[in-house]
Amino acid sequence: MQISTHDGVVVAVVLGEDCGQLWPAIEPHVTAGHKAVVVDLAQVDFLNSLNIAALISVQKKVSAAGGRLALSNLKEPVRAVFRILRLERLFTLDHDRAAAQAAVRGQPS
Repeated sequence: MQISTHDGVVVAVVLGEDCGQLWPAIEPHVTAGHKAVVVDLAQVDFLNSLNIAALISVQKKVSAAGGRLALSNLKEPVRAVFRILRLERLFTLDHDRAAAQAAVRGQPS
């Protein structure tokens, strides 16, 4: 996992299919006041139930801290899982990182 900050937005690039360490990786940033978070899933081909649960948990924690979270660069099989589970109601699913960053900052893309 790679974590960086761009224009006040915390960007977490998930490498492979392991989202289990996502919250420990971004929690210090959220605690420090960064309330805009983008999780880039460009390198994820598959999400199992544990990883989906981890993403839901992170979304709830960011929201509880007064922040906003968006997912970006979902490959079609991953996006299909979110549609089937109706998780698009819980997550902002943006096509690219720039749109996701604008969404969490509350700006039109």
